[in-house]
Amino acid sequence: MQISGLGGISPGSGLASVGSAPKNPGEETGGGFGAVLEALGGASAEADAAVADLAVGGDKDLHDVVLSVEMEAMAFDLAVQIRNRLLEAYSEVFRMQV
Repeated sequence: MQISGLGGISPGSGLASVGSAPKNPGEETGGGFGAVLEALGGASAEADAAVADLAVGGDKDLHDVVLSVEMEAMAFDLAVQIRNRLLEAYSEVFRMQV
């Protein structure tokens, strides 16, 4: 299993590069939740492969299989929480009086 670092943050970059605006604002609209869903799909595929490998007697360790299944569960919970927050924000905007 590979653990990736935080994108866009390097030791000498400072916080200014993290909060900078995108060059084409319309290009990245809605991409954040899509990236979360893609990561969820990757975690799900990895967990499914690990369980299938364990079921057929492969060389996967039980610890690794349980870890990948729990990572999938945590990724799913994160996606649900983000969805809930987005729906709450949409509801608040919808209720605003203009």
